[in-house]
Amino acid sequence: MSAAITGVVPGSIAEEMAIEAGDTLLFINSQEIQDIIDYQFYSHDDFIVVEIEKTNGELWSLEIDKDWDEELGLLFDDVIFDKMRVCQNRCLFCFVDQLPPGMRKTLYIKDDDYRYSFLYGNFISLTNLKEKDWRKIINMHLSPLYVSVHCMDPELRVKILGSKRAASIREDLKRLLDAGIEIHTQIVLCPGINDGEILKQSIEELSSYYPTVQSVGIVPVGLTGHRLKLPQLQVVSSEQSRNLIEMVNKYQAEYRKVFRRGFVYLADEFFIKAGVGFPKAEYYDDYCQIENGIGLARIFLDEFRDLEKTLPKRVEKREVFIITGVSAMMVLEPVVQRLNFINDLTVHVLPVENHYFGGNVSVTGLLTGKDILQVMKNNYQGKQVVIPEIIFKEGDDILLDNISLEELRQRSGAHIYTVDGSARSLVEAVLS
Repeated sequence: MSAAITGVVPGSIAEEMAIEAGDTLLFINSQEIQDIIDYQFYSHDDFIVVEIEKTNGELWSLEIDKDWDEELGLLFDDVIFDKMRVCQNRCLFCFVDQLPPGMRKTLYIKDDDYRYSFLYGNFISLTNLKEKDWRKIINMHLSPLYVSVHCMDPELRVKILGSKRAASIREDLKRLLDAGIEIHTQIVLCPGINDGEILKQSIEELSSYYPTVQSVGIVPVGLTGHRLKLPQLQVVSSEQSRNLIEMVNKYQAEYRKVFRRGFVYLADEFFIKAGVGFPKAEYYDDYCQIENGIGLARIFLDEFRDLEKTLPKRVEKREVFIITGVSAMMVLEPVVQRLNFINDLTVHVLPVENHYFGGNVSVTGLLTGKDILQVMKNNYQGKQVVIPEIIFKEGDDILLDNISLEELRQRSGAHIYTVDGSARSLVEAVLS
C-alpha cells in the first residue's frame, strides 16, 4: 500500500528533500502508511526514515532529523490511502438499502470505517473491525470514536444488525474502556423493536460505562418509500416522541446529578414530531452529538437570536424565498417571522416534499433537484431564492439525483444563492 503525494508545503522539510507532487510515500520507519493517521503518527518522531518512490520509478530512502512536532509537509488528496472498510452488516433499517436506483455509485457504499469515525465523527458498529484494526485503535489511542450501539441486549443487537459479531458489544465496550478510549454512542430508534424497556435498559447499561461512554444520542429510524422485500418497520409517532422526550428529560436530570452532564440526548426530529419547542442550549452540554445532527436547530436559533440586534429596520425593497425540507419548517418559521418585521422585506419559506425518496424522509439534506424543480416550476423566474449547501455533494454543486446548481438556475429562471446552513449565512443572503 502506498500514498500518492499531491503536493508539498512551500518551505517544508519535504520541499528541502526534493519530494514532489506525483511521488509516492511508501514507508515511514519501515511502517506501511495506509492513511493520514499513520502518516501523522509515524512522521512525528524526531528521527525518521522516509521511503519514497519517485515518478521515474527510483526508490529513495531519506533519513530526516527534525523537531518532534515539526511537520514533513506532504499533501494528499484523501485521508484513506488503502480501501475503505465497508460494512458487512444487514441492519434492519439500513438507509443505503432503501435508496432508489439511478443515484451516484458512491452513495451505495456502506461505510463502516473506524478511521472516518475518528477523523469525522462517522458512526461505526465495531462488528467489522479486524484484530489489526483493534490494535491500531488502542496503540494510537484513537479517541473519541463514534459507535452505533442500537441496543445492549446481545441477541436483539444481532437481529438488528444482521451480524453474529454484534453480540460482542459488551466485550467491545470493555476493551475500549480498558484502553481509555472515549466513545459517543448512537441508538437508531425503531418502534416495537428497541424502544420501551429495551431502550431504558440500553441507556442505563451504557451509563455504567461512563466516562468511556461519554454520550448516547437517540435518532428516529428513517424510512424511504423504497423498502421492497425489506423488513416492515414503523415510524416514530407524535405520541411516542412526546413520551420519549419526557423519559429522556428524567434521565438527564438523574445523570446531571452524577455526571454533571445530561449524557443522553434526543435528535431534533423528535421535538419536531412532538410539536414542542427545542430544548435550551444547556440540554446539549458541549454539543457532543452534533455530528449526529443533535442540537443543530438550537445552534441555529441561538445564533439568529444573537444576530437580531444587528438587523436593520429597513432594506431596499425585495422578496426572498427559502427552499427547505418539510421538517425544517419548525426551525425556520420564527426566523422568517422576525425577518418580515424589517420594512420592505418579504421572506417566504418554500417547503419541498421529498417524493424522490418517499416514505417519511423530510430532512433538507436529502432534497433532490427533481423535487425542487417540481415545486418551483416556472413561478420563480427572476426571483431571489436561497438554497442550503447541505443538499449538494460536498465540494461540488451536484444534488443527489445528479442535477446541478446551474441546471436548477437555468430551468427555474430564478436567481439562486446558496447558504452554509448557519443563521448568519442565511441572514446575509436574505439582506444582501
